[in-house]
Amino acid sequence: MSFKTSTMRAGALSAAALLVLTACGDNGDENGEEPDDANGAAEENGDADAGEDNGAEDDADAGGGGEALTISLFGEEPYSWIDEETGEPTGATIAVAEEIFGERMGYDVQIEEEPNWDNLIPGLGAGHWDVVSAGMSINSDRCAEAAFGEPELVYTTAFLVEEGNPAGVETFEDLLDADLDVVALSGAVESGWMNDVGVDHDTVDSAADGVDFVEGGRADVFALTAISLEAMAGDIDGLEVTDSFAHELSVGAHAFRLDEQDLVDEFNEHLAELMDSGEYLDLVSEFGFTEDEMPPSGLTAQELCEEDPEELTEQYLDD
Repeated sequence: MSFKTSTMRAGALSAAALLVLTACGDNGDENGEEPDDANGAAEENGDADAGEDNGAEDDADAGGGGEALTISLFGEEPYSWIDEETGEPTGATIAVAEEIFGERMGYDVQIEEEPNWDNLIPGLGAGHWDVVSAGMSINSDRCAEAAFGEPELVYTTAFLVEEGNPAGVETFEDLLDADLDVVALSGAVESGWMNDVGVDHDTVDSAADGVDFVEGGRADVFALTAISLEAMAGDIDGLEVTDSFAHELSVGAHAFRLDEQDLVDEFNEHLAELMDSGEYLDLVSEFGFTEDEMPPSGLTAQELCEEDPEELTEQYLDD
């Protein structure tokens, strides 16, 4: 196993760091008028400013201008986790977050780990962090509590089982008739899907715990995204990751507070640039993602929030 969920969370930073951005743009009085000396300084320096490259000014106006932005990750390879050897955050979604928020938007990106998946969105709403970078799938329940950036990565599901898959389980429906102890990540889409299908199962707080349960014999099956299981447990002796399957269209993205639509919009602009140029795939391919995991053309976060999942699955996966 590549990592264990750690207790190395930095203290949750105040969301006030992000809110400062809206205040910093107003240099005048309450009526929006600039002080006379500010106008004079602007006129005096106007010619010199006009002749300079305005790239830095554009960055400051459009993005963070060096303000702190706190991002929460969750320990699940290959999306986002803390590297045990270096102690540094890493993963596909972290690479994207650092590129967009740090390099392109100019924020001072500060990253901390939340070891419990169920705490990610509540912590976001409470202002403990400004963004969740964990490959979180977009669905209507989550959209009621968080705003999502546009789709980034499509996920399929797999099971971690005993080598040879003696029970022959390949889909959630197979688990209905199997006398097996099944676990899923608490709050994850796999747990919700099994509830819908009627599969009796328990939940764990972290992806690492799920792997440990199967490896230690406390569970027969751990359901999770296929690419995560391959990254975390694909080389464990005596265990096997089943072939992946798509129970329902599942697409991950960055999550934001509901009242930060301006931040979402600007993030989406840069994300679209990365997608269109191919740079997005370059960033995430280092962590095992391929063209197959890129979202279907035309799919939007709004569709995933508002439309029927079965209809979206038929539209984008079954064609």
